[in-house]
Formats: sequence, structure tokens, C-alpha cells
Amino acid sequence: MIVRLIVFVAIFFIGWWLYRRFVAFKGSQSPTKAKTQESSKKDESQESMVRCEECQTFTPRSHAIHDQDARPFCSTEHLKTFNQKH
Repeated sequence: MIVRLIVFVAIFFIGWWLYRRFVAFKGSQSPTKAKTQESSKKDESQESMVRCEECQTFTPRSHAIHDQDARPFCSTEHLKTFNQKH
């Protein structure tokens, strides 16, 4: 009875080890998955860009200046110019 249990546990661990090796092998064989994981890491570290209402250039959201209507501007000069026009 104990011999069957030991054999069953040994077979279970061998199967688990083979499964882990297979998953690691499949992960190393798929270069597109690795590239997409790298690009998603880059996307998370990049900041979103907003377009200036006056000159239509893109500026990082943290550098943009917003008016009371939450319109983004690249500088205070463009904010003043836009306010004078409208």
C-alpha cells in the first residue's frame, strides 16, 4: 500500500516537472510573445500626449497647461493667444 503511494507521488512530481519544462520551452520558442511583452512594458512607462489647441503640436500631458475647460496648451503664451482669439 505504501509502495503504491510512493510510486504515485513520484509519478506526480515527474509529471509536474515535465509540464514546467514544457511551458518554459514553449515560452522560449515564441519570440512574438516576448516582443509583445517588451512593448507592453514600454507602453506602460510612456506618458500620454495631448495636442495644443493653438499650434496643434503634441506635448506630454504632465507638461501641458490646461484652461478652465480642460483644453491643453503647450505654453502660457499659447493659452493667452487662444483666449484673446476666442
